[in-house]
Amino acid sequence: MLVRALEHWSEGVMRIKKIWWLYVNAVVCTAFLCFGAAQANQEAEQLIVFVQPGASSVDDAFKEFNLPLIKRLATEMNLAIHVVDAAKGAPPEVDLTPLIVYQNHRGRSIYQGRTTTPDRIRNFIRTSRFVPQGDAFNQRQNIPIWQIGRTRLWAPLKVSGVTGISPANYDKQAFIDEALEDIKKGLEKFKIQQIAKLGRADRGFYMDFYPWLSQDQTLYLSLALFSQFHCKAPIFKYKITGNWDKRQGLFQQAALIMEDAVRQHITDAKSGDSFDPVKRDVPEVSWEKLGFKLPPTPKTSGAPAAANIKLPLDWILVNSGPADPPMIQFRFPAPLDNYSGEVTVGRGELTLSKDFHLDGATGLIEIDTLSSITMGDPILDEAIRGSVMLYAKKFPTSKFIVETIYAEGQPIAFGRLTPAGIKGIFTLKGKSFPMSSTAEFEPIIDEYGQVRLLIRGAFKIDLRVFNIAGADGPEPAKHTLLFDVNFKLKPKEVAES
Repeated sequence: MLVRALEHWSEGVMRIKKIWWLYVNAVVCTAFLCFGAAQANQEAEQLIVFVQPGASSVDDAFKEFNLPLIKRLATEMNLAIHVVDAAKGAPPEVDLTPLIVYQNHRGRSIYQGRTTTPDRIRNFIRTSRFVPQGDAFNQRQNIPIWQIGRTRLWAPLKVSGVTGISPANYDKQAFIDEALEDIKKGLEKFKIQQIAKLGRADRGFYMDFYPWLSQDQTLYLSLALFSQFHCKAPIFKYKITGNWDKRQGLFQQAALIMEDAVRQHITDAKSGDSFDPVKRDVPEVSWEKLGFKLPPTPKTSGAPAAANIKLPLDWILVNSGPADPPMIQFRFPAPLDNYSGEVTVGRGELTLSKDFHLDGATGLIEIDTLSSITMGDPILDEAIRGSVMLYAKKFPTSKFIVETIYAEGQPIAFGRLTPAGIKGIFTLKGKSFPMSSTAEFEPIIDEYGQVRLLIRGAFKIDLRVFNIAGADGPEPAKHTLLFDVNFKLKPKEVAES
């Protein structure tokens, strides 16, 4: 009896210990989660990476090969990084994984690009730091949509006119319209949607069809599939043939081939376009409940006293540092602002009028289009510099010559922003035209006690003026390029000493 009583007593003690440890663990875990959420809210910059552990080989490959590089990048750029399991709950914008989101006090931006290109991610972070994404949807009309869980795949269709032998009674536009209808009939997973408001995490592929007709009326149909992230090099190519009179069936067959190519590409763990869709039954959780409320605006530390420091009249441009805003940042308007980049190096000078007035000041900015313009991806950079866009080999520089600055007679001075209008001549791709803009001028003393002049402004251009191809998307955003300017200048005598 005594032994049995001792056994019951021992079991009771163990049960109490187990309950106690469960309670302690729950308290500790809760405290940790609360601390983690509070810590996330206090961090000035955050990189949030959504994953779905065990979802597929796509997630396994991402965590093994890409996530360590992204973590290293976050450390280099002094960012807090958080890895979040989207399958347990995610904001409605999180349609798929892996998905990278950057946020600071200015706003939140979703990375649209391949997770296999760290330089592209670095460029995304640098540009998002100072200009967060707009909130406009990428609205498309009459477009094939494939819904997989929360994710929507969109695929614009393009059919070229017939090359080779011209068919009898050939009407190019009628042929293209007919072929497009046949392709739509052949699609099984993609369904035509009259109006689609696409989010940042939705994925796109471009399906191109190139028909060639031989003398014996054999139709050779070449297929090319492009990722939305690399519109120059196809990710899939194929060719099928058939009789011209049976072209309807040939185009329907081509549609199925393209659809299957998309399926294979999005599930291939080695593909930069692969992903795991977030299921529709995953709970929608707000950013705030996840612990990612936008950080507060940081307090400014204030510059050293500027008394007895004389401003110079002559200034020269210096290149931006790693923590500075991009010297020049360019992007298309929302919803196409995933196409963005920066100018890394420039040459420029500014000469003020007497008494440090902007009125009557002169200056210029010159950019080397061959080497200083980047979107963070070598393939995209090569496309930008090519003959279709900047044609940098023929036109290696772009410049803006300041002709007039008007600031209502107000000189620049420490502790004061001086707004001004600027007029000048903008030259790009060998074409020059007058351009006007507004800017703010502010002399400061930086953290090293050095005198600097900051110039902040913005302008936009219509790419059609320069015969530059626009992005794929809605009007007028596809032809409009926005520029944000953040110049830092130092006294010329210092620069030349």
